[in-house]
Amino acid sequence: MHRIRRLIVPAALALAAALGAAGCFNPFNPLVSAQRVASAPAPAPNSPANVVKLFAWCWLNRDPSLYAEIFTDDYRFIFAPNDSAGNPYRDSPWIREYELSSAQHMFVGGADKPPASEIQITIDNLLVALSDPRPGKNPTYHRSIRTHVLLNITVDQNGAPDVSTVQGYALFYLVRGDSAVIPSELRAQGFRSDSTRWWIERWEDETAGANAPQGSLRPALPFLRRPAPPTPSLPIGPVTFGQVKRAYF
Repeated sequence: MHRIRRLIVPAALALAAALGAAGCFNPFNPLVSAQRVASAPAPAPNSPANVVKLFAWCWLNRDPSLYAEIFTDDYRFIFAPNDSAGNPYRDSPWIREYELSSAQHMFVGGADKPPASEIQITIDNLLVALSDPRPGKNPTYHRSIRTHVLLNITVDQNGAPDVSTVQGYALFYLVRGDSAVIPSELRAQGFRSDSTRWWIERWEDETAGANAPQGSLRPALPFLRRPAPPTPSLPIGPVTFGQVKRAYF
């Protein structure tokens, strides 16, 4: 079932400035607005590349509803090996529930955390879907895409904008709908196995390089059922995707 809502920006709104560097996909980056008017129609997740573009669209437009419709029930986010933010999740992984909770808080607020006032994200314009290299994965149903990502998250703090930046690569593993583990709540809404729809099954973070910030968040507490969210807000300046997720969890 395809439930992609298509919203069109009013003609009066100008498009944001073009990207300075060629080869990047920026889904018509909107002007800063608390109204969160969608700047372009949401891409239909009818191919591996388009589900990654829909992922970026959801961040850009801060849309938690569509974001919940692109991850499989067995989805996993894999923190970069040298990212201290991922320490609690080495043995007990970051699952779909955590992904959606973190995104909800970042996109619209919650858990006593201010939402982002603006999110800018760019990914590669040409997204090449390759075979999934993991053992036992059939290339008909499983593909992988690695893309460069540049993310800026702005949060208004007492009238002053604080900007955190994520830069590096993201590796996505995609699965076709007739082989995907569809979440039960989406099945209840009518989603079914569908060979024309693609889902995100796994996301490996590659934004923590040799010079990535370490220890910006408090040391991880022992994992019980659900790791305690970090107390500090997202640090200003360079951060990792893992730090973003933990800061808003």
